[in-house]
Amino acid sequence: MSDIVLNPPADTTSSLPRLGSNQGLLRWIATVDHKQIGILYLVTSLFFLCVGGFEAGLMRIQLSQPRNTFLAPDAYNQLFTMHGTTMIFLGIMPLLIGFMNYSVPLMIGARDMAFPRLNAFSYWTLLFGGLVLYFSFIAGGAPNAGWFSYPPLSDKPFSTLPGQDYWALGMFITSIGSVATAI
Repeated sequence: MSDIVLNPPADTTSSLPRLGSNQGLLRWIATVDHKQIGILYLVTSLFFLCVGGFEAGLMRIQLSQPRNTFLAPDAYNQLFTMHGTTMIFLGIMPLLIGFMNYSVPLMIGARDMAFPRLNAFSYWTLLFGGLVLYFSFIAGGAPNAGWFSYPPLSDKPFSTLPGQDYWALGMFITSIGSVATAI
């Protein structure tokens, strides 16, 4: 009976980080810590704010002179749509969610958010939704119906590019993340 080892020694020769370790990129990808998720939200929203600012700069160049041909009219409409969508849904809202994720549990004295895995899921759906929105540039043209996407501009007779479909899908995915955050 004395030969049975109940707690074998840990393997210290392995250099790969374990899933629960505090090392490397995997720590940020698999995290459920509200502070790290808040930081991910803040960094992602700052990135999208820079992208939206770049789009605004391109639009300002177009508007700097009368009859400027820097951007084609359809390209201007695409930038206008993506700029508004980016600044509101991928910039300002995630910035506020990031501050909330980081600070609310600390202010109320909780160890973490109520549903940490759902909180992490909401971040990844935001990022995936933003990537789907910007995939429309690669897929043949971004949406050009304005960031509000009211009909009839968003209907097929006026918006023939596939970008409007990617806009709707990306906004749907991003909205799933917003609802998950609210829960």
